[in-house]
Amino acid sequence: MTVLNNKSQLLNFSTIIILTISIMFAVVIGSGLYGYGNDFYAAYHKPNLVWGGFFDRLGYAVATLSINGVHLGVHIVTFFLTLSSGFLIREHIKFKQSYSIIFFILLYIIAIHTWPVIMSTSNGMRQGLSMSFIFLALISSSRRNYYWMIVFSIVAIFMHKSGLLLVAITIFATIVNNLFVKFSPTSKILINLAIGTLSLILAYLFFDIAGLNEENKPSKIIGGDFRAAFILIGFIYIILSFFFKAILANAFNLTLYYFSFIAPSLLLNGLNWEYERLGMMMLIPYIFSFGALLNRSSYQVYLTLIFLLLFLLTVLTGMYASLK
Repeated sequence: MTVLNNKSQLLNFSTIIILTISIMFAVVIGSGLYGYGNDFYAAYHKPNLVWGGFFDRLGYAVATLSINGVHLGVHIVTFFLTLSSGFLIREHIKFKQSYSIIFFILLYIIAIHTWPVIMSTSNGMRQGLSMSFIFLALISSSRRNYYWMIVFSIVAIFMHKSGLLLVAITIFATIVNNLFVKFSPTSKILINLAIGTLSLILAYLFFDIAGLNEENKPSKIIGGDFRAAFILIGFIYIILSFFFKAILANAFNLTLYYFSFIAPSLLLNGLNWEYERLGMMMLIPYIFSFGALLNRSSYQVYLTLIFLLLFLLTVLTGMYASLK
């Protein structure tokens, strides 16, 4: 087993692996081997669409890009999804001495076959593009590379309107993190709890006043209703912030913290589909953030098991069947 020893050498090698897997997976998905989802047949198989409003048109253009009759949209979407997921995984496990390149590759391959990624490769493609650049914005934020955070955030917004909310939370969390970086853990808990609660109230009022609320809109996520699960994940994350100071110690985790408060405002306004899809987009970041609270050896076991379970759930809920 190849152990990660030289950090610089590992960085270069892992980048090559990420690029290689991204290209290979894009070819596989684009070939139709895994099949396509309903949204693909409803819209994305059409060449060079100019649909949607201000925050959707670029997403449609990329997802349906065709040149000389060759549909490249699926390949492009899958490439960016796989690439950004690889960088997110690499960023979070940090390649410490105990991590092997084999562990990274196995975790990476399992992760891109789970619901958040596989659904977005050839079904919710514009949303997948937005999620890709949200991942990159989160990585840039955690590295304090704010120029690229803004660049990736802007691209995410114009790929799908869901990017608007996630970008707003990411940038807000980054600002708050910098403002209170020197505060004591207790002060951070109280301040962020107050901000989170106020954000929930303001978000609810905003969606209500803007007329975005819908009544009795059913759940519509791959054969199951995951609203309660996402509520539970967010609630646990907030509760853990009282016991683990790491949750409020960096912009990446703080983004998830505020998301845990703000996202339920969608549910309160009947925006069930939107809530579940946003929850799906943030699921992988949640998984890594929860895992970072564990010690090194437990972290490896946790990541392996949780992604295997997520893959199993993806299969059992009919995700692959629906792509045929």
